[in-house]
Amino acid sequence: MLLPHNPNAFTRYPFDRAAHHRRDAAWLGRALAAPGTKLIPFHKQRPFVIDEGGAVALGWLAAHARTGIARAEATTLFLGLDEGGAAHFAIDVPDAAALSDLGRFDDLRSFGAILPAADLPLLGTAKSIFEWHARHGFCANCGGASIVVEAGWKRECPACKAEHFPRVDPVVIMVPVIGEKCLLGRQRAWPRGMHSALAGFVEPGETIEEAVARETLEEAGLRVREVMLHSTQPWPFPHSLMIGVICEVVDDHETIDAHELESARWFTRDEARALIAGKHPDAFAPPPFAIAHQLLKTWALG
Repeated sequence: MLLPHNPNAFTRYPFDRAAHHRRDAAWLGRALAAPGTKLIPFHKQRPFVIDEGGAVALGWLAAHARTGIARAEATTLFLGLDEGGAAHFAIDVPDAAALSDLGRFDDLRSFGAILPAADLPLLGTAKSIFEWHARHGFCANCGGASIVVEAGWKRECPACKAEHFPRVDPVVIMVPVIGEKCLLGRQRAWPRGMHSALAGFVEPGETIEEAVARETLEEAGLRVREVMLHSTQPWPFPHSLMIGVICEVVDDHETIDAHELESARWFTRDEARALIAGKHPDAFAPPPFAIAHQLLKTWALG
């Protein structure tokens, strides 16, 4: 059940990533000096936004503003080229006050759902990579300080010459179903009434199908009969790839792992429709921003 068009937020990257330019220091220098180049500042993995006519919008700056808000060595990430060939970059700004008179740095999770869909892949990519840089300043091979290279897409260790690339953590997220009902779980930390799909990290040496079966059994005590791929979603909190599936299980005799879930509940297809519409009397699903919503929607309307 692979969808022809991915419905998830943070997908459909709008630019040509033009990765061949990342190693070309001369080209990057010219791009940063070009009048059509745009720059989106970040501070502590928070993008810069402005209020525009009562709505939140990205605070794109002209590239020449770079020297006024950050030092020359600030991490600058090449995002790619738009349809007109203009380069776009993101820059890690050390001092939020440098732009306080124009807008603010805000949390992507809190306002991302109200931004245009085309903005989210860019912001998600930049947030994930800036967070990776913040956590990987030292070489995992020898412990020496590493440096940023290739327009922000790589780190190198000058001491031992080891190369380090941004990591992506694969996560399976699944809605178990049997007949005309599906199982959703809830965690103690969630708002009262919220129910969502089951999820867990893929382990080394494990296929997607095996991870789905293992996590469903561990969290809910349910044995998986069949795994149907739905879609994937880059999830920049901090740097996961969500692999969404709907899985058919053998029976409905769930046994909840109290360390993973507070509870789990079976919902009929009609109840699932009410969940995604926000009309269920005592439960609600994650918003459309999350892949769990899209999984549930596909099954409920199928």
